[in-house]
Amino acid sequence: MTRVLALFTCFNRKEKSVHAIESLISGNPNIDFHFLVVDDGSTDGTAEALKARNFPVRILRGDGSLFYSRGMGLGMDTLLREKTDYDYLLMMNDDVAFFPHCIEALATQSGGRDVIVGATRDTRGNLSYSGIQYEKGIHYRFMNPGEAQEADTMNANCVLIPYDLFRKTGSMDKHYHHSLGDFDYGFALRQAGGKLYVSRDYVGECCDNPQTGTWHDRSLSIRQRIRKKESVKGDPAGPWFYYLKKHFGLFTAVKSSVTPYIRIFLGL
Repeated sequence: MTRVLALFTCFNRKEKSVHAIESLISGNPNIDFHFLVVDDGSTDGTAEALKARNFPVRILRGDGSLFYSRGMGLGMDTLLREKTDYDYLLMMNDDVAFFPHCIEALATQSGGRDVIVGATRDTRGNLSYSGIQYEKGIHYRFMNPGEAQEADTMNANCVLIPYDLFRKTGSMDKHYHHSLGDFDYGFALRQAGGKLYVSRDYVGECCDNPQTGTWHDRSLSIRQRIRKKESVKGDPAGPWFYYLKKHFGLFTAVKSSVTPYIRIFLGL
């Protein structure tokens, strides 16, 4: 039986966390799942609910300051420090409604060699998250299920990684607090020798994040948009510049770090 360590970070999504684990276990009978959950200060009883159901789960506690990337990094650091051994690491989000047999299919496609990025669709059937291909500069597209070419990087809503490759790659870059950690980690997997491919079929449903109330929302004032952009869950300048310089060079980093503020001041 294939042994998979599934890692996710959560905050106050008890029902979704429970359902995600239940659906993965019941829907993939040929997978021996173990879960490492980083609960970043939930107050809705998430940890207690997971323990009460006797899932094969271990919970690491945060104080609400980790957010996504540092939460996943904490989980990865723990696994690497303890020298755990599985067939695969599954990076996942608990808001994915997983389809039956989806992880079994990813393991078959991987063959223990390749990283498989699970594509998700929204409730209307439209592609929401997937492998990513950069097309021109920093402009990218989400790859459709079944595309044969390699991905440049990934959304980590559902990504199956051979465990040996995970150990070789190491943890997430500590420069990222919330967003961009998974994008950067996709590049790191490739630099460690991994090849990233998108799944042959959709692995589940996961709605993309709405732009209303974010820095992209043109109904907000300039001050509100800048405040939203520089918040942890926005696109703060520091991590964004670091990511661009690391993967696209200094010129692109400078140019593309200024562009969002021009858009905000022009009301675009």
